[in-house]
Amino acid sequence: MAHSKNNQNEINIRISGLSNGLYEYHFSAEPSAIGLDANFYQAVEVNAQLEKTSHQIYIKTEIETPGRFRCDRCLDEFEISIKANFNMCYMYNALETGKFPSEEIQAISPDTVSIDLTEDIRQMIMLSVPLKLLCAENCMGLCTHCGTNKNHELCNCKEEVSDPRWQGLHELLKH
Repeated sequence: MAHSKNNQNEINIRISGLSNGLYEYHFSAEPSAIGLDANFYQAVEVNAQLEKTSHQIYIKTEIETPGRFRCDRCLDEFEISIKANFNMCYMYNALETGKFPSEEIQAISPDTVSIDLTEDIRQMIMLSVPLKLLCAENCMGLCTHCGTNKNHELCNCKEEVSDPRWQGLHELLKH
Protein backbone atom coordinates (compact mmCIF):
# COMPACT_ATOMS: atom_id res chain seq x y z
CA MET A 1 0.00 0.00 0.00
CA ALA A 2 1.44 3.42 -0.91
CA HIS A 3 1.02 6.60 1.06
CA SER A 4 2.34 9.95 -0.10
CA LYS A 5 2.99 13.01 2.00
CA ASN A 6 4.01 16.32 0.49
CA ASN A 7 5.60 19.49 1.85
CA GLN A 8 5.74 18.42 5.47
CA ASN A 9 7.69 20.42 8.03
CA GLU A 10 8.23 17.22 9.96
CA ILE A 11 8.62 13.74 8.65
CA ASN A 12 6.14 11.71 10.68
CA ILE A 13 4.60 8.36 9.92
CA ARG A 14 1.33 7.66 11.68
CA ILE A 15 1.40 4.07 12.95
CA SER A 16 -1.67 4.13 15.18
CA GLY A 17 -4.32 1.88 13.66
CA LEU A 18 -1.96 0.66 10.94
CA SER A 19 -2.53 -3.00 10.12
CA ASN A 20 0.33 -5.43 9.56
CA GLY A 21 1.87 -5.20 6.12
CA LEU A 22 4.15 -3.22 3.84
CA TYR A 23 3.66 0.53 3.26
CA GLU A 24 5.52 3.10 1.17
CA TYR A 25 5.77 6.81 1.87
CA HIS A 26 7.24 9.82 0.12
CA PHE A 27 8.05 13.05 1.94
CA SER A 28 9.31 16.35 0.60
CA ALA A 29 10.51 18.76 3.29
CA GLU A 30 12.09 22.18 3.24
CA PRO A 31 15.68 21.99 4.56
CA SER A 32 15.17 24.74 7.14
CA ALA A 33 12.08 22.98 8.49
CA ILE A 34 14.16 19.94 9.45
CA GLY A 35 17.08 21.93 10.85
CA LEU A 36 19.50 22.03 7.91
CA ASP A 37 21.62 25.10 7.26
CA ALA A 38 21.79 27.38 4.21
CA ASN A 39 24.03 24.92 2.33
CA PHE A 40 20.84 23.03 1.58
CA TYR A 41 18.51 25.05 -0.64
CA GLN A 42 16.04 22.62 -2.22
CA ALA A 43 13.56 20.16 -0.79
CA VAL A 44 14.80 17.06 0.98
CA GLU A 45 13.23 14.05 -0.73
CA VAL A 46 12.61 10.99 1.44
CA ASN A 47 11.28 7.62 0.36
CA ALA A 48 10.42 5.33 3.25
CA GLN A 49 9.29 1.74 3.27
CA LEU A 50 7.61 0.55 6.44
CA GLU A 51 6.95 -3.08 7.30
CA LYS A 52 4.70 -3.63 10.31
CA THR A 53 4.33 -6.90 12.18
CA SER A 54 2.76 -7.65 15.53
CA HIS A 55 6.15 -7.32 17.29
CA GLN A 56 7.94 -4.57 15.41
CA ILE A 57 8.00 -1.88 12.76
CA TYR A 58 10.93 -1.86 10.35
CA ILE A 59 11.58 1.30 8.34
CA LYS A 60 14.03 1.65 5.43
CA THR A 61 14.66 5.16 4.11
CA GLU A 62 16.36 6.68 1.09
CA ILE A 63 17.19 10.39 1.34
CA GLU A 64 18.37 12.80 -1.33
CA THR A 65 18.93 16.56 -1.42
CA PRO A 66 21.27 18.89 -3.28
CA GLY A 67 23.81 20.90 -1.35
CA ARG A 68 25.93 23.93 -2.21
CA PHE A 69 29.39 24.07 -0.64
CA ARG A 70 32.79 25.78 -0.94
CA CYS A 71 35.72 23.74 -2.20
CA ASP A 72 38.37 23.20 0.48
CA ARG A 73 41.18 23.71 -2.08
CA CYS A 74 40.09 26.54 -4.38
CA LEU A 75 37.16 28.12 -2.45
CA ASP A 76 34.87 27.98 -5.52
CA GLU A 77 31.24 27.22 -4.83
CA PHE A 78 29.98 23.89 -6.18
CA GLU A 79 26.95 21.64 -5.87
CA ILE A 80 26.70 17.97 -4.98
CA SER A 81 23.82 15.64 -4.40
CA ILE A 82 23.76 14.27 -0.87
CA LYS A 83 22.33 10.77 -0.69
CA ALA A 84 21.84 8.71 2.45
CA ASN A 85 20.07 5.56 3.58
CA PHE A 86 19.21 4.32 7.01
CA ASN A 87 17.20 1.52 8.53
CA MET A 88 15.54 1.47 11.92
CA CYS A 89 13.63 -1.21 13.75
CA TYR A 90 11.07 -0.12 16.35
CA MET A 91 10.19 -2.90 18.76
CA TYR A 92 7.20 -3.02 21.08
CA ASN A 93 9.05 -5.17 23.63
CA ALA A 94 11.93 -3.25 25.26
CA LEU A 95 13.48 -6.50 26.49
CA GLU A 96 14.01 -7.65 22.88
CA THR A 97 15.98 -4.51 21.93
CA GLY A 98 19.10 -5.62 23.82
CA LYS A 99 19.73 -8.34 21.24
CA PHE A 100 20.47 -5.82 18.45
CA PRO A 101 22.91 -2.93 17.88
CA SER A 102 21.57 0.15 19.68
CA GLU A 103 21.94 2.41 16.63
CA GLU A 104 19.55 0.26 14.61
CA ILE A 105 16.76 -0.36 17.10
CA GLN A 106 14.46 1.59 19.39
CA ALA A 107 11.82 0.52 21.86
CA ILE A 108 8.34 2.03 21.44
CA SER A 109 5.13 1.68 23.37
CA PRO A 110 2.19 -0.17 21.80
CA ASP A 111 0.31 3.12 22.33
CA THR A 112 2.70 5.10 20.10
CA VAL A 113 0.71 7.18 17.61
CA SER A 114 3.44 8.15 15.14
CA ILE A 115 7.14 7.86 14.46
CA ASP A 116 8.99 11.10 13.80
CA LEU A 117 11.93 10.55 11.44
CA THR A 118 12.87 14.24 11.17
CA GLU A 119 15.91 14.23 13.46
CA ASP A 120 17.24 10.91 12.12
CA ILE A 121 17.00 12.25 8.58
CA ARG A 122 18.74 15.52 9.49
CA GLN A 123 21.56 13.62 11.16
CA MET A 124 21.98 11.23 8.22
CA ILE A 125 22.23 14.13 5.78
CA MET A 126 24.85 15.86 7.91
CA LEU A 127 26.84 12.64 8.29
CA SER A 128 26.72 12.12 4.51
CA VAL A 129 28.40 15.43 3.68
CA PRO A 130 32.00 14.56 2.69
CA LEU A 131 34.66 15.58 5.21
CA LYS A 132 36.86 16.88 2.38
CA LEU A 133 34.73 19.07 0.14
CA LEU A 134 36.27 19.19 -3.35
CA CYS A 135 34.75 20.69 -6.50
CA ALA A 136 36.70 18.02 -8.44
CA GLU A 137 39.19 15.31 -7.51
CA ASN A 138 41.84 17.03 -9.62
CA CYS A 139 41.21 20.51 -8.18
CA MET A 140 44.52 22.40 -8.25
CA GLY A 141 43.57 24.84 -5.49
CA LEU A 142 44.93 28.31 -4.87
CA CYS A 143 48.50 29.54 -5.32
CA THR A 144 50.01 29.82 -1.86
CA HIS A 145 51.82 33.01 -2.86
CA CYS A 146 49.40 35.15 -4.89
CA GLY A 147 46.05 33.42 -4.25
CA THR A 148 45.28 32.76 -7.93
CA ASN A 149 42.82 29.93 -8.52
CA LYS A 150 44.99 27.48 -10.48
CA ASN A 151 41.89 25.86 -12.00
CA HIS A 152 41.09 29.06 -13.92
CA GLU A 153 44.47 30.61 -14.72
CA LEU A 154 48.19 30.12 -14.31
CA CYS A 155 50.25 32.38 -12.14
CA ASN A 156 53.91 33.35 -12.50
CA CYS A 157 54.85 32.63 -8.92
CA LYS A 158 57.94 30.55 -8.42
CA GLU A 159 57.63 27.54 -6.17
CA GLU A 160 60.08 27.87 -3.31
CA VAL A 161 61.45 24.92 -1.45
CA SER A 162 61.42 25.87 2.20
CA ASP A 163 62.96 22.69 3.58
CA PRO A 164 66.26 21.54 1.99
CA ARG A 165 65.39 17.89 2.74
CA TRP A 166 62.70 18.10 0.00
CA GLN A 167 65.05 19.59 -2.62
CA GLY A 168 65.86 16.19 -4.16
CA LEU A 169 62.17 15.35 -4.54
CA HIS A 170 61.44 18.70 -6.19
CA GLU A 171 64.26 18.10 -8.67
CA LEU A 172 62.77 14.70 -9.57
CA LEU A 173 59.34 16.24 -10.12
CA LYS A 174 60.75 18.77 -12.60
CA HIS A 175 61.76 16.00 -15.04
